[in-house]
Amino acid sequence: MSNFDDLKQVVMVVKVCGKALFIGPYSSSQQRLFDRVFLLRERDQLTFEAIAKMLTKSGTRSAKGCLLGAEHVYSIYKKGKARMERLTLKVEPEMQDLWFE
Repeated sequence: MSNFDDLKQVVMVVKVCGKALFIGPYSSSQQRLFDRVFLLRERDQLTFEAIAKMLTKSGTRSAKGCLLGAEHVYSIYKKGKARMERLTLKVEPEMQDLWFE
């Protein structure tokens, strides 16, 4: 007779940690705006002020309909880059505790 004959339940605690857990989707307009800001900054090496002026001149507004200033463009760029890194991050699962009752 094994010890598992009287087993009533298996308790498993799984702990998942990582920055890749929240993958909130961008709306299509948010993604287009980030893509445009990212290209202007990375490819064309424009300053955030120059990007803001260019976007405002073309009539582009924020997702909430506001005019874009340099601070707003910087925020879009910074948060978008962090999101890109988070989405490409590999998470290794780790089981911490397992016991039988």
